[in-house]
Amino acid sequence: MTRTFLHSFDPPASSPVAGATVDLDVSEIEDAGIREVLQTPGAAYGAWSILDALLTPTGAGTPFIFREPLGQAREVKVALSGLFGRFVARAYLERYFNLSIFAHLGSRVIDLNRRRQVKVTRLSRGDLPDWIACTSNLSSLTVAEAKGCHDNGGPAKALNRAWAQAGRIDITAGGSKVTVKRIAIATRWGMAAPSPTEVVPENRTGS
Repeated sequence: MTRTFLHSFDPPASSPVAGATVDLDVSEIEDAGIREVLQTPGAAYGAWSILDALLTPTGAGTPFIFREPLGQAREVKVALSGLFGRFVARAYLERYFNLSIFAHLGSRVIDLNRRRQVKVTRLSRGDLPDWIACTSNLSSLTVAEAKGCHDNGGPAKALNRAWAQAGRIDITAGGSKVTVKRIAIATRWGMAAPSPTEVVPENRTGS
């Protein structure tokens, strides 16, 4: 099922779409989520349906809106927001930027699909970005960071944090600095109900 997201890109001239929305299939997000959880490009995976039950029923424009907030305790909200934000961001990068190889920054030397190695140079303190990504032919090398956002004030602060992380590394290959695209993504969630709905106890008897 296709869901629609409100979309804003800075600078606008570099946006991968012309309009103010982007579409992603729920299955694309779930598949990206599995790949992100496994973090193994060659791993086999099956169906993993988790989103449809959490989202509002489809209607005009089929917006990506959760039925209720993601969790109640702040630490749960932050964790789930970051997790789902990462899944959506990866699906977005796969569809709209044609990226298919995602390497995670676990070491200084990154092996991209066993055909190209790049080295990571840290430029400043702090958390590193989520991915070094590229297309299937190892072009369009991209440094990307994803953030979920559950704050009422909007995604601006989350996006600023993501952009700072995307700028904390440089990439070299064969001893030379490589030109990379840097992308920061902040996803803010909409919800139909501002607080969890109460379950009314029901007792039925019969004979």
